[in-house]
Amino acid sequence: MNLLSAQEISKAFGKNQVLKGISFDVNQGEVLSIIGPSGSGKSTLLRCLTLLEKVDAGTIVYGDLTMVAADPRTGKPGQYSSKAVLQQIRRRFGLVFQNFNLFPHMSVLHNLTEAPIRVAGRRREETEAEARELLRKVGLEEKENAYPCELSGGQQQRVAIARALAMHPDILFFDEPTSALDPELTGEILKVIRSLAEEHMTM
Repeated sequence: MNLLSAQEISKAFGKNQVLKGISFDVNQGEVLSIIGPSGSGKSTLLRCLTLLEKVDAGTIVYGDLTMVAADPRTGKPGQYSSKAVLQQIRRRFGLVFQNFNLFPHMSVLHNLTEAPIRVAGRRREETEAEARELLRKVGLEEKENAYPCELSGGQQQRVAIARALAMHPDILFFDEPTSALDPELTGEILKVIRSLAEEHMTM
């Protein structure tokens, strides 16, 4: 099953053409790696796929929902769907940033439960139980009451992965998830990513 289709994606910042005609599909359970030198547009592409940047042209479709395409009547490129459709699409993906982006004033458990309760409207008891299971999965079950400043970089990134999974995304995006870590901590994150791949998480 095709979860994401990106066709002929283009994006420029002024005269700097960062993305030009990028096309690919991602199927359910697939792990796709985008490799290239610094400045080649990897993060820009991820930001376009996750609505943090707008494309200039091309088509992005999540399953049965179109994020952006050319206007079928006028042919004008880069026309985004309604806010309601985009809101549905946002619930289909999770994004793990390079620099963790945890809420510093919230405990680890609170970081995991905030969005499912406030955005998805789930019950607190159910959400907290699931959050504890996700923390167990990433090896941090004993850290639920800790705050981000009390964790190592590798631990913060594992919390960030668990937080993204808490929203039950169809597809999980990673923007260089080990680049901000010391080399000895990189293995922690790769182990988690490999375990998710073994469970057929689309990434």
